[in-house]
Amino acid sequence: MLTKGKITKKVYSIMAGVAMILAGCGLSASETPTPQDLPTAAIIPIESPTPSASPTPTPLMVPAAAIVNGEVIPLSYFEHEVQRYKASFSEGETLPSDAEISEHVLDTLIEQQLLSQAARASGYTFTDQMLEEKIAELLAELGSGSALTSWMQANFYDDAEFRMALRLGSEAAWQRDQIAASIPDAVEQVRARQIFTRTAAEAQYALNSLNSGVSFDELAWRYSPDTGGELGWFPRGYLLFPAIEEAAFSLPVGVHSEIIQTDIGYHIIEVMDHVDSYPLTTDAKLGLQAKALADWLQAKRADAQIEITMP
Repeated sequence: MLTKGKITKKVYSIMAGVAMILAGCGLSASETPTPQDLPTAAIIPIESPTPSASPTPTPLMVPAAAIVNGEVIPLSYFEHEVQRYKASFSEGETLPSDAEISEHVLDTLIEQQLLSQAARASGYTFTDQMLEEKIAELLAELGSGSALTSWMQANFYDDAEFRMALRLGSEAAWQRDQIAASIPDAVEQVRARQIFTRTAAEAQYALNSLNSGVSFDELAWRYSPDTGGELGWFPRGYLLFPAIEEAAFSLPVGVHSEIIQTDIGYHIIEVMDHVDSYPLTTDAKLGLQAKALADWLQAKRADAQIEITMP
């Protein structure tokens, strides 16, 4: 109830379809090769134009949806991602507005580009050989080139865009893995329980009872007969409500808080234990990894030069 749950909006992965095929082949998007010279086939750099009365069109002069630190996100790629995103909804599901879809897809592409850039800056190289090996494994798994071609056509990929998506997706996945790996298996944690009420009057009655000598255990079971108010072990940055977390990490063991009001009701917290290092549950570790990724992306976006260029 108090932990940060999974995002409820429609989850969208830039390479959802490709990832499923890769998973079926036993492939990993985050293999770590020996750093080599970086191939640039998937990146379209921005070059300073040479003054000319009538510049000659070049392959670099492509319509862009956005430019991220000098690298283009092609408008055609963005438009196809919008189509893929819409196709990810089941029949009968309500689609967001076109404006909401465009904003979500572009944000996702920008974040993918930032992750890809960071991976390359850290020395990760998704080589042309690795790309060809992945495609060869896909072909072997599907049984024929025509099967892969049919899938690509159904998902709005041409050959060049498919290769670009594989490259960017692999680079971004590698960087996400590095961020996730920064979260240790054990961290400072608190074990706490609560008295939870829906109304301020009930909370005040519970607090008065505590102050008059009624045990926290008795009241916790009275108000939460299924769990006794047990919140379990949790690290910093994991609870949904910061005020509860702040109280839990600042109180001595065995001491209860005052009334804490949140969007769902009223809480009185008691700390049962507090240790410098305690193993994270799978759910808590995933939550901290997601927070680390969100914080990383927020910082990178703040420092990046991002230009939205589509009409």
